Amino acid sequence: MLEAVAKLASEYNLPCQVSLEEFMACAVGGCAGCVVEVKTEQGPMMKRVCVDGPVFNAEQVF
Repeated sequence: MLEAVAKLASEYNLPCQVSLEEFMACAVGGCAGCVVEVKTEQGPMMKRVCVDGPVFNAEQVF
């Protein structure tokens, strides 16, 4: 559903953020079990949902 909303927002040139839920083993960023790939100016990077999120710009999430 988040992907469909992100596509619709992109189609109408609207800003969109997504709140992601991932399995979080430690919830403090130590285990990196909740990483997602995001686009950055430096190229693709892995971000931790529990520390760097859980809200991300929809256009940046792969």
